[in-house]
Order: sequence, then structure tokens, then C-alpha cells
Amino acid sequence: MSESMNPMPDAPGDLERLLDQHTQALALEIAERKHREEELSVERMLLRAVIDNVPDYIYVKDRESRFIVNNLAVAQNLGVPPDQVIGKTDFDFFPKELAQQFFEDEQRVMVTGQSLISREEPNYYPLSNSWGWHLTTTVPLRDQQGEVVGIVGVSRDITSHKKMEEAIRESLVHQKFARQLIDSQELERKRISGELHDHIGQNLLLVKNRLLLGLRAIQRLEDPTGAVNDAIALVTESLQDVRDISHNLRPHQIDELGLSKSIESMVRRLGQSTDITCRTDIDPVDRLLSTDAEINLYRIAQESLNNLVKHSSAKSLTVVLRRAGDSVLLRVLDDGCGFDVEALTQGSERHASFGLMIMSERAHMAGGELKLNSEPGQGTTVSVLLPILGRSHVS
Repeated sequence: MSESMNPMPDAPGDLERLLDQHTQALALEIAERKHREEELSVERMLLRAVIDNVPDYIYVKDRESRFIVNNLAVAQNLGVPPDQVIGKTDFDFFPKELAQQFFEDEQRVMVTGQSLISREEPNYYPLSNSWGWHLTTTVPLRDQQGEVVGIVGVSRDITSHKKMEEAIRESLVHQKFARQLIDSQELERKRISGELHDHIGQNLLLVKNRLLLGLRAIQRLEDPTGAVNDAIALVTESLQDVRDISHNLRPHQIDELGLSKSIESMVRRLGQSTDITCRTDIDPVDRLLSTDAEINLYRIAQESLNNLVKHSSAKSLTVVLRRAGDSVLLRVLDDGCGFDVEALTQGSERHASFGLMIMSERAHMAGGELKLNSEPGQGTTVSVLLPILGRSHVS
């Protein structure tokens, strides 16, 4: 074999140089690896510092929806140290139904590989035992082969925004209600003005003319009885008109009969003036409520019956008025056509909606609440529950 084909070093010095080269290469590789590990460690520290200082909830879960990474915000929300979150699931922290919904959403992302972006969802806060809202994005986590091995979630607390939206929505509703109420008051003033001018005013003018005729008859030594009787009839009619207008402004029956008898009388009059079969289940509840609350409850009953006659086509109705624990319950039930409650504010039913808003506001002013149950073809039930006030005055 020729000397040029011999791969082995021909002298101890060559072996040492080769060994030094390998040693230097290995040392360089180790230094580079250590440098990369230090860089990765710094990056991990920076990443951890970033996600732990972000107020959003950031987490990673495995295929079984167990936490494998979470930031400090997640742990603080759950009320446990960060290391006690790892390996747990939402079922360990949240109400069962909410945890089940989270689990199903995450499993759907992992099965389909499709992200769920910016979903508004209810959220529970274990530390404060309260509820709120989150805006959550969930994306699939894939390995180097592209297989889904878990999910990454980012969730932001939007409870304050939702409350602000609700406050704005309620403010707009109240503004609309206020405008409608002002319009309604103006229409009512116009109606009363018309009644005073067109009916009572004309009657008084006729009374004046009849009395003048009677006076002239006396002056001519004629019998004034006819003119005087006509004047008396017109005055009687005008007095009744004044009573009706006054009653519409304030139900004096409550002062004279009490709340229970007044509502019972209202139902009886309705039965006498319509073909509707009217039933009552009314107990004495007088003086259980304040004067203002009694008037509000009377007006709610009145508006309920008016709506029933105008819109329900009912054949029968039942009015219940009784004490229910620490409250007074009014319930008006009919077998009419019913309606879609949610569609009430649309189309031609805006006036009925306004009437219900006034009824609800009356109940609210009296410290209670109004509930409306109805479905097309299933009749309607209006329920009002007002808290009893001044119980020391109850006999």
C-alpha cells in the first residue's frame, strides 16, 4: 500500500493536533449550545414576564382540556397559586354547566381545527363568587407534524363594557319612554280640554240659555218650568261629566270603597258593559299598601282590563287580588288571542307596548314588579307583586 493512501497520522504530533481540533470544535459546539439555551431562557423569561403582566387570561390546554400553561391572571381569577392550576380542568373551578360549555367549545376546536374568534360568553369568578362577561378567542395548538395537540386561549374581561352597554340601552329606553310619556300627557291634556270645551262648556252655555228663557218667561208671566227642568237636566249631565273626568284623574272610589271593592266594582262594570264573562277572586287588602301604591295598582288593573277589551277578543277573564306573604298580588288572566311578547314593540303594537311600559313603571315606583306571560292563541296573564308597606298600620 502506498504511503499516500494511509489515513492514519504518521507521527504523535499529528494525533495531538487532530485531538486538539476535535476538542476545540466540541468546546465551540458546547458554547454555542449553551448560548442558545441562555437565549431561549431569556426569551422564556421575557415571554413569561409579558404574559404574566397582561391583564387578559392566557392559557394552553392539552387534548383533555387540562391546563398545561397559564398566566398569572388566570390563577388570580381562580383564586389559587399558578402551579395549582396546572393539570386541572374548568370542572375544578367553575359551575358544572359553564365548565361543560367551555369543554365542548374547546373540543370542537380540536376536532375541527377551526378557531373560535372573539366570542362573547358568560363567565364566573370563583374568587368573588360573581358573574360577568368575557371576550374569548380559542385557536388549535399543533405539533411539528401539524397534528392538533391542544388549544391556546385568550380571554378578556368585558363585564364593565357589557354593563355600560346595558346602561346605555336602558338610558335610551327611558329616554324613549319619557318622550312617549310627555306625548301621552299632552294628548291627555288635549282630550280633557276637549271634553271641558266641547261637552261641559256647551252644556253650560245651554244651561245659561235655558235659564234666560225661564227668566223671560217669568217676566212675561209665563210658566218657566220647562226651561228650568231643561237646565237642571243639563247641569246633572255636566256634573256626571265632571265626576267622570275627575275619576279618570284620580280614582276617588279607593277613598270611598277601598282598593278591593274598587277593583271588584271595576270588573263588575266591565262584565255589565261587555259580553265577557268576568270572575273575581278578591280578598280584603285595604291599607296593606301606601296610598300611592294603591292608586298605582288600581291603574294597572284598569289598564290591563282596557287592553284586554281592546286587543284580546277574550270570552272570559279572572281577576285575582290577595295577600301573598309580604306582598300584595294582582293577577289578570284572560282566554283571548294572546300575542308574542318580544314582538310587542314592533309594528302596529307600539301603543300597547307603551301602555305596558307605563304599567311596569307604576309597579316599579311602588317597589314591585310586573310580569307578562302570553303566547299567540294561549291567552294572557298579567301579574303584579307589590311589597306591603307600613305593616304596623294593618289591622
